[in-house]
Amino acid sequence: MTLGRRRFTVGGLVVAAWGVVRELAGAGRAGAQGGVQMPAPRGGMQMQKEPQQQQKRGGQAPFRAKVKSFEVGGGSKPGDTVTLRLTIETTGAGSKNVPWTISRDNDVVIKSDTRQNVGGGTTFEVNTTWTATAGPHDFYGVVDPQNTLGEPAAQRGDNTSARTTRVFSDWPRWLSAAKTGTRTAVSAWGARAMFTGIRIDGPFATGGRVVGPDLGGAIHAALTEAGMPGNLASGFGHAVDDIWRAWTDTIRVPGLPWYPSFAAFPAPQAPPTPNVPTPLASLAQDPGKLAPGALASRIKNTIGAAKDWPGGGGIDGYATWFSASVVAWIPTCTIVNVMGKGRTTFAPPYVPVGAVVGGDNIAAPGHFAACPVSWLP
Repeated sequence: MTLGRRRFTVGGLVVAAWGVVRELAGAGRAGAQGGVQMPAPRGGMQMQKEPQQQQKRGGQAPFRAKVKSFEVGGGSKPGDTVTLRLTIETTGAGSKNVPWTISRDNDVVIKSDTRQNVGGGTTFEVNTTWTATAGPHDFYGVVDPQNTLGEPAAQRGDNTSARTTRVFSDWPRWLSAAKTGTRTAVSAWGARAMFTGIRIDGPFATGGRVVGPDLGGAIHAALTEAGMPGNLASGFGHAVDDIWRAWTDTIRVPGLPWYPSFAAFPAPQAPPTPNVPTPLASLAQDPGKLAPGALASRIKNTIGAAKDWPGGGGIDGYATWFSASVVAWIPTCTIVNVMGKGRTTFAPPYVPVGAVVGGDNIAAPGHFAACPVSWLP
């Protein structure tokens, strides 16, 4: 028997066969190390079919819906119309009903609805409007808020839009209303304010204090009518009244000869007698309490974050207007009709006339009646 060109004996056939086996085994090892490649077996799973199976599984991806974009447009003041637009994107196989909600401020629903029979690979838009109210508001667009589509929790991060915050205010209008309310309030104060607790000895009047109605009510009414939220209007009015009272609480009569006839009165009791008309500027007081910075600071501290809403910088202008108007008014105001009275040292026949000792005044409105305020523009 021969193999190639060599001749073998029958006994050598075993050796040749063993050599062939060794060569084949060596070729197998070389193929495993990057040498001769062994042919793939014809039976069993074929590796090239796996991509086809992956593609098939991808084509059957579950239906999903998510937020593509959310926009809040229009409006800057209370009462303006704001447009809210939610764009929704779907992927996957089949079609389903897609619920959605547009809400604000701790899940206050503005509009909620369901788009029927939406196919995968679709993008659609829904929108609604909202009438703005004063203050900051957070807006959200949410797709499938109750997870009726059964998506895994790990995939629901894109079902809610990022928070969109808008602030709606109308400070120019509010500050104009504050001026109107201030004029009304101070006018009413002048008609009802009065001195009380003045001590009268002889012709001289000393001390006393001024009392009058609150300024805050009229200012609050004007601001709320202009659309400012009630709590802010109340705080604004109280702040103005606080500064006004801080000033009026310093007003005192500094020993002025208001009642000349009380130096020697021919009776045991001096009857109610009006004071000598006197400029308000002649009384002891501290107009520094009316400083614009003090008023602006009080208003801002009282209304809190609203001071930073668009236009809130105008508070400083209002405070300057208020302070300048009142300081200019003080020298023009005349105090009248403060009725003084009191017992005298009259003791006839030896003392035919007597001075008033420890007298006081009648606390009644009208002491500032001759003081109309000429407000600055």
